[in-house]
Amino acid sequence: MQKLKIASLAASALLLGSGITAATAGPAAASDTPISAARDCTQNAPRFTSWPGTGPNDPAFWPARGTYATTTPRCKDINLKLDSRREVRTCFKRGAGWNCNGWRWLAADRWGLAADNVLDGTKFFLQFKGTSRAAGLIDY
Repeated sequence: MQKLKIASLAASALLLGSGITAATAGPAAASDTPISAARDCTQNAPRFTSWPGTGPNDPAFWPARGTYATTTPRCKDINLKLDSRREVRTCFKRGAGWNCNGWRWLAADRWGLAADNVLDGTKFFLQFKGTSRAAGLIDY
């Protein structure tokens, strides 16, 4: 048993010394992310107000219609904390066009996920169901 422990420790030391880390079995769950990392991402998030739609079938946009934002290394997700409960979808630049994900309900007064695992430098805009402005905090 003692020889097994020593061999295991020696293998770990070798991996660490070479800059290689050993993989663990199974995928990491989203809950494995430290809470402090999520808190750091949304701390000091800027306030936003969307641009209202112009009619019953025209949703509100952020940023303004025809413009987009670009993701940053600050967060791996697009997070919103809305002033009121709303449905939102995120649209991403894909080649010459745009692809939108499905609509998501986000609760009022707490952080919600508009899109997850978004690469840095990705162009995107948000659509909010309904013509009235959406407002709150955003971090991406």
